[in-house]
Amino acid sequence: MPNSFKTGDVVRLKSGGPEMTISDGAASGTYLCHWFNREGDVWTPQHAGFKPDQLVVVDQPR
Repeated sequence: MPNSFKTGDVVRLKSGGPEMTISDGAASGTYLCHWFNREGDVWTPQHAGFKPDQLVVVDQPR
């Protein structure tokens, strides 16, 4: 697997989009990611699985 992510890593699709949090890696080689969509004052949780080649780690200043 070219990229290795761990639970809690903040990532984004290489093509752009919202920051997402890795919650789990699957035996199928995909990573389950969670993020929130905002519409007005309402935040809606979302999730989807992505292959590691689709993701990059987001640099987070702490």
